Amino acid sequence: MKKSIVTLALIISTCGLYAQNATYKSGSVLWKVSGKDLKNPSYLLGTFHLKSGEYLDTIPGASEAFKSCEQVVGEIDMSNMLGMQMQMQQAMMMSSDTTYKMLYSDEEYSFVSEKVASLAGMGLDQFGMLKPAAIQLTVVMYAYMKHFPQINPVNTLDARIQSEAVNQQKKVLALETVEDQIYVLFGIMSLKRQAEVLLCYLNNMDKIMAFVPDFIDAYNQGNINRLFENDETSESCPSTPEETAALNKDRNLKWMKKLPDIMKEGSSFIAVGALHLAGEDGLLNLLEKSGYKVEPIGINQ
Repeated sequence: MKKSIVTLALIISTCGLYAQNATYKSGSVLWKVSGKDLKNPSYLLGTFHLKSGEYLDTIPGASEAFKSCEQVVGEIDMSNMLGMQMQMQQAMMMSSDTTYKMLYSDEEYSFVSEKVASLAGMGLDQFGMLKPAAIQLTVVMYAYMKHFPQINPVNTLDARIQSEAVNQQKKVLALETVEDQIYVLFGIMSLKRQAEVLLCYLNNMDKIMAFVPDFIDAYNQGNINRLFENDETSESCPSTPEETAALNKDRNLKWMKKLPDIMKEGSSFIAVGALHLAGEDGLLNLLEKSGYKVEPIGINQ
């Protein structure tokens, strides 16, 4: 189970949702990117990190797009999961000079410990060596699996795509390193802030889980703009503007420094979290502003 937790952490670092008001490109999770200096088109797929690998076969146009591309691009290269798990496990550990008794009042400590135990089978006495953000990932995984037992944290859509690339002898490239993802998971917030967010999530877990079916429905319809609207998670436990930018906007801008050369080098099947596609700072808008033609493939209705 610990391996599953670390694996999940590596692929859901952007599962948080962020409210957007303006309307931008939407209607599909798969987009064709062409024009400018590209000899052949590339394709951008917005993934839902907790979808099973089999879902790839149901996305209109995805199989054809995948076969046509020379290389596959993901948020991270998942080929060395053992090495990544070891790095992630080290990053999940609490600082030796900080304890949960320092981060919470006695009442908060008891609540968090009891709530975590009810979800994961162990309280802070056992999980106390982990950072609050690591415990949050753990309880979110257990909550997801409780509400959606079909979820397999190993056989995910992202993992399936990279596995298929290896099987078809396609090159696999990564937009980020494990260190980048560790920063997203554990470096953006202080331990005190992580503890605040964990407490908030535990107080609102039922409300947050109740929102997930709407999120899944929006994804299934290819309505990536709706993923950003009426976000129960943000309303219940809002991120700061700095946290939101670090998780989404800043990463998109860094990726946009890499993607033009990657796509010019060879036709690419790019698979990143769907929330990176939508909005003013989303990849679809940024690619179009950079001079590429961006078209939806297999529009889902």
